[in-house]
Amino acid sequence: MTDIHPLRLRAFIAQVDTTGGIDACWPWQGFIDDDGYGLFHGVGAHRVACELMNRPIPTGLIVDHRCHNVDTTCPGGVTCRHRRCVNPAHLDVVTRGENVLRSQHTMPHQNAAKTHCPNGHGYTAENTYSRQRAGGVARRECRECRRERSRIEARASRAGARRTQSAA
Repeated sequence: MTDIHPLRLRAFIAQVDTTGGIDACWPWQGFIDDDGYGLFHGVGAHRVACELMNRPIPTGLIVDHRCHNVDTTCPGGVTCRHRRCVNPAHLDVVTRGENVLRSQHTMPHQNAAKTHCPNGHGYTAENTYSRQRAGGVARRECRECRRERSRIEARASRAGARRTQSAA
């Protein structure tokens, strides 16, 4: 994609609003898809902007809008104005997982920001482990809470066994 005809380049630039200056978001003025992203000849305008700056996007990676991650007032979703930003200084090529963790609007980001379990135990290297869940998603668990659950389950199991023996 980095080889672009000068006329296509002019057509691309003509649809970018740079009036905010070099540090501001550059909103795409052309076609916007149903998800709120700009499209240029069927490709995400933000992807084209990244590649125009000779930053190829390897297979499996996506473009993250850094401007979105620092704006605490943005509601996110389809109405997010950052999805239209094509300022190359605001764009990073990252994995999908990194993109999800960077956005304050996602549950993975919010969970990763937690420093203590619901019972107040710290998420330290010694007290935390990851458990694989369905779909390959890892879940962070507190070792102290897991030990306490195991003790309670063992007591309940022993109590049930005693009731069964006394009934016999």
